[in-house]
Amino acid sequence: MEESIPLYIDLDGTLIRSDLAQEMLVQAAARPEHFGALTRLVAQREWSRVKRYLAEHVDFVPESLPYVAAVVDHAKAARAIGRRVVLATAADRIAADRIAEHLGIFDAVIASEPGRNMKSRAKLDAIRQDAGSDDFEYIGNSNDDIPIWDAAAARGYVNPPIGVAPDATHLSDGGVLVQDQVPTGRVLLKAMRPHQWSKNALLFVPMILSASYAEPANLIMAIIGFLMFSFCASAIYILNDLVDIEADRAHRTKRNRPFAAGTLLPITGVKAAAVLLGVGLVGGFGLIGAAFGLVLLGYVGLTMAYSLYLKQFSTVDVVTLALLYSVRLLAGAVAISVPLSPWLLNFALFFFLGLAYLKRYIEVARSTGTGRIGKRNYETDEIDFIAMFGIANSALAILTLSLFLNSDAVTETYASPYVLWLLLPLFAQWTFRTWIWAKRGKIDDDPVVFALKDRQSRIIIGLCVVLIIVAQRFPVGGALF
Repeated sequence: MEESIPLYIDLDGTLIRSDLAQEMLVQAAARPEHFGALTRLVAQREWSRVKRYLAEHVDFVPESLPYVAAVVDHAKAARAIGRRVVLATAADRIAADRIAEHLGIFDAVIASEPGRNMKSRAKLDAIRQDAGSDDFEYIGNSNDDIPIWDAAAARGYVNPPIGVAPDATHLSDGGVLVQDQVPTGRVLLKAMRPHQWSKNALLFVPMILSASYAEPANLIMAIIGFLMFSFCASAIYILNDLVDIEADRAHRTKRNRPFAAGTLLPITGVKAAAVLLGVGLVGGFGLIGAAFGLVLLGYVGLTMAYSLYLKQFSTVDVVTLALLYSVRLLAGAVAISVPLSPWLLNFALFFFLGLAYLKRYIEVARSTGTGRIGKRNYETDEIDFIAMFGIANSALAILTLSLFLNSDAVTETYASPYVLWLLLPLFAQWTFRTWIWAKRGKIDDDPVVFALKDRQSRIIIGLCVVLIIVAQRFPVGGALF
């Protein structure tokens, strides 16, 4: 029977792993010009018209969507033996037609139109009308598909919901049964990028430099500040990945990120980001204080401005990245109520500008095309200038450190100021070695992640911390200089 009956395939969660409408809604929400129209349609619960608005105003790339290979192969096999294959989806017809045209494996499309949301029983009625009976095969994935599965003569399943047990007796010969869903918690943790929390270790720098780490209250405040910054940073990473879905799918490695790969739904990401952001801000204001909370709020605002807008502009983007690193230093100082040295701010500006340019250099170097790099305002033939700017700022950071070591602030503050001179070769070694490795293509995407994974980098960081503590606590080396 299955060799002749028509085959109907759902789109969201079935043909593709993600939800197209959710993706497009997030893209639209990131653009202020859509707020008014979308808010009005959502308030009226006009879901079919919301989908049409999104289809008309938000673009997507059908070629890069995360298709489920088993479903595509099943459709191709069915069509090869003359079966009618139909895309039956609650997505808007404009979007569904584009996907059907790209794949070239569908004879027809059943989809939502303004005023008619093609979901659950409405979709079942349309399938029955198209098939002329209940002799059809349906492949779906959600609770909304249960009425259609119940009516179908043959069924296929893609990660069916809890409580829906795939019925082997109704699986067509060689039918689709995909059960490869990764637990949401594990995928969400990946989207939070906890390895990036290492950047927030900068909050501990003011405590280390002020030698106040022996006071338990300061240590507790610094740890709380680190956690609140990390929660907010994870929220921003999630929102950034949602906005950058299309760009990530075109990237060699970023296409494996949860939202780009379709292993995590956009609505789940939005909810998680809201919770993380809420916990971070409430904890910052409530557990540490208003001053720290305002710094954290400023960090969140600047990060969102960077993610949604500023990263499109060359130079502005790297300066913003440098400021975001420096804000962490300010937050660490505010958390334990110590002043922030102008020397540290000067050093941080140059060092983090060099780091930001290094990140851009890696992105441009890894680009496979020519011309402009994605949403970044950089051209591939500008790579030498990017390297020049980055290395120059890195060298200025080392120069600033050397000038600081010659200042009265060091001799008046440290028990063994000459020990700190050993920081210079360590910083020079790490900085210029990292640039050479970037030139050789040995650093993937983020130099901070590289520093965490690279054994020599970890040793250098550890030695720098030890040297600072020794210089603060132990009077050694005075007779030698």
